[in-house]
Amino acid sequence: MEKGDAVMSFKDFKKKTLRKSAAYNGISTDLRAIRKYFKDRKAPQKIAAYIKSHDVRKLQLGANRNGLEGWLNTDLHTIPGKAYAMDVSKPFPMPDNSIDYIFSEHLIEHIPSNIGAHMLKECARVLKDGTGVFRVATPDLTKLLGLLEDDLNEEQEFYIKSFVDLCLWDYTPYDGLEVVNHAFKGWGHQFLYDEKHLVAALKKAGFTSIKRCQVGQSDHGALRGIEHHGSAIENNKMNEFESMIFEAII
Repeated sequence: MEKGDAVMSFKDFKKKTLRKSAAYNGISTDLRAIRKYFKDRKAPQKIAAYIKSHDVRKLQLGANRNGLEGWLNTDLHTIPGKAYAMDVSKPFPMPDNSIDYIFSEHLIEHIPSNIGAHMLKECARVLKDGTGVFRVATPDLTKLLGLLEDDLNEEQEFYIKSFVDLCLWDYTPYDGLEVVNHAFKGWGHQFLYDEKHLVAALKKAGFTSIKRCQVGQSDHGALRGIEHHGSAIENNKMNEFESMIFEAII
């Protein structure tokens, strides 16, 4: 080694060399999958234990790290201390007519429409007949497409500016077209609904009583004030503009 040469740190070696290695990346992917498997494998027993130990059963789908106290919080993979693994594309691991409340906030737009239809049918299956309530929140496609109009109101202008500042880049113009394009492809979005088509999907799944609600408001105490998307994006006004919320009963 020549005088003045520095030994590469492991951090730099990992960044500059290992991460460019197909073998290293393959092993890393396998190790992540193994860790997820061992975290997820106990989820069915935890879910069954919750069902057995609670008289009033409240299920959150797509909880991520935003678990609700007293709820059975689930996500695609187990998040220790936050959520148990439950894949909404598969049959829910719980009996028919067993759940009092289901809450899904900004999840259904992340899955294809056929899987969304399956998820809604499973919600209808596990909810208690006549009393079980499903609350779903998702971006309102009609509101988003309205940002393409020539004459925008103050609320629309605010949303466009807030969206660009929060989600896009410094060089992005404050233009509704930029917002709509990103809304379709950002964050892994797969399928965006308007009111007409979401209500139709709920009816097809078996729901008969369907009511549109405001953020944080509900006729049911257990479903009141539980939205957290506004906090996640640190802008409740944006959330109130973009989100449509429905409560549905079989």
